[in-house]
Amino acid sequence: MRPAIFFDCDGVLNEEPGGHGVLGPDDVHLIPGAGQAVRTARDAGYLAIIVTNRAQVAKGFVTLAGLEGIFARLRDLLSRDGGIVDAIYFCPHHPERTPGGAPDFQIACECRKPGTLLFRRAVADFDIDVGRSVLIGDSLRDIGAGRAMGLKCYGVRTGFACRDVERYPDRTPPQADQMFADVGEAVAFCVSHPAKHGQAGQPD
Repeated sequence: MRPAIFFDCDGVLNEEPGGHGVLGPDDVHLIPGAGQAVRTARDAGYLAIIVTNRAQVAKGFVTLAGLEGIFARLRDLLSRDGGIVDAIYFCPHHPERTPGGAPDFQIACECRKPGTLLFRRAVADFDIDVGRSVLIGDSLRDIGAGRAMGLKCYGVRTGFACRDVERYPDRTPPQADQMFADVGEAVAFCVSHPAKHGQAGQPD
């Protein structure tokens, strides 16, 4: 079994553009050091797994084919600095029925973060050691999903900077174990403070 670093996408590896989000390959702009961060993770023996919500599909802004183009651009940019991604898991769903959207994807699901289905699929597909794995995200939805999976959860101050408390109006929002300036700093800490097997959240 191998450990993994689960990366959110927008706001962690690439810039969060605001508005309706990333709608095409030209909207993908890496956060400085993101490619090197992914390379550092893999050089240290971690799988690099992206888990991302893509409600733009359900809302009709992006097709599945268009999404593949976005991911291809992201992979290409990261690889220029040696950052090879092992897999990308995405949720195309959104529970709201909006005009002009894609009805087949306008559903409630278990894969949209903070749901954990995408993480569970990755764990099964790659035989991931959850107890030594980590999540890096910029939103509290990311942190909530990581918590539900028993992962060590690190936040970054890029993107939403884990300030999206409005998503939790009726309960206490989840908290990151630690906050870092960006993904490079977070990965450097992961590598130097690996989670102990069977004790996610407890650094060496």
